Amino acid sequence: MSKAAFSKVEMRFLLGIGSAMALRQLGLIMVMPFMAIYGRQLAFSTPGLIGLSLGIYGLSQAVFQIPFGNWSDRFGRKIAMLSGMFIFILGLVLAYFAQNIYVFILARLLQGSGAIMSVAYAWVGDNIRSEQRNKGMSIIGMLVGMSATLAFIGGPVIHRWFNVPQMFLLCAALSLMAFVYIWLFLEGDQKPASTVSPGEFSFLNLLKDGNLLKLFIAGFITNYLLVSQFYIVPLLLEKSLGADGMWKVFAPATLMAMVVMRVAAKYADAGHFVKVAAFSFGIIALGTLAYYLNGPYWVGLGMHLFMTGYMSLVTLLPASVTKLSGKRYRGTVTGVFNTWQFIGSFIGGSLTGFLWGIDPFYSILLVAVIALSGAVVIRRVTGEETKGDGDPVF
Repeated sequence: MSKAAFSKVEMRFLLGIGSAMALRQLGLIMVMPFMAIYGRQLAFSTPGLIGLSLGIYGLSQAVFQIPFGNWSDRFGRKIAMLSGMFIFILGLVLAYFAQNIYVFILARLLQGSGAIMSVAYAWVGDNIRSEQRNKGMSIIGMLVGMSATLAFIGGPVIHRWFNVPQMFLLCAALSLMAFVYIWLFLEGDQKPASTVSPGEFSFLNLLKDGNLLKLFIAGFITNYLLVSQFYIVPLLLEKSLGADGMWKVFAPATLMAMVVMRVAAKYADAGHFVKVAAFSFGIIALGTLAYYLNGPYWVGLGMHLFMTGYMSLVTLLPASVTKLSGKRYRGTVTGVFNTWQFIGSFIGGSLTGFLWGIDPFYSILLVAVIALSGAVVIRRVTGEETKGDGDPVF
């Protein structure tokens, strides 16, 4: 078998887990633009509680990424993945029945508690050869990106026939399809993924690993940028396109980013990970500065540059983390990485909103500066991290 090609087993696994994650993402993104408006209709709601209902998803994701990753190391990837998806589905069903803001907050808390991204990354790391992993992640990223595009286009259309609670129920049905597919068609671990003894793994020593720490910081910055961009761009486009017309910017930007992402993954696999990741942060900074220019076309250009950089980073960074972690600790290490990411989501949304209330100029400028700092951090990654896959002792 050529090193340049995936085996049939690898490709079947990638398409399976990628399709399952895409279904989950489709349901999640489809309803997101309408949650803030819907929150005002619930009993006992206040602006602060509505904001909490939106933000608590990211916080609970940050809290549970490490435990789910650790459980997958101890008991296997499949059982951890199914457990997380079951909790996520329960949260969606509870959101359907919620009549007041407090139950809705609990539903969002449950949705975030099904924190399976670290498990998915680790499972890919287990099943895909090191030299193919960036391209493997890009296939999953492309499937998830396609689902996000469909969600941006289909969400406003579906909302014409379904109210928000019904959309949550539709999301639950899509996620249940993903659950059943993983349960029946993806091969689980033959034995627990790890035999780590209590006390053997040290989070403190993990953070002393210079390359991993830089990748964690890069993950934090990437999600900071994601949430900040999706706070800023809708406000900039609101008057010109309206909420139902924003897909005209988001959809083509996502499609272009998926094409570039595949090229970036191949170039990174050729030994140029640092250059590709630094360039991705750089074009995000450049695109953010375009928001200072008036008009939807400049905002659209900035969004295209952002999505191109972001989709490349969201593919390359997790792949590099899995190569540095080693199989015995892979779920736990990717859990730490995802925790950094979701903390970035929470801080990005909170800080961007706070600065926007003072002056949008400062909010946009900080996003550009943060993006440039990501390029600086990633340029300091040293060694042949793309050739990892050992089993380091933390």
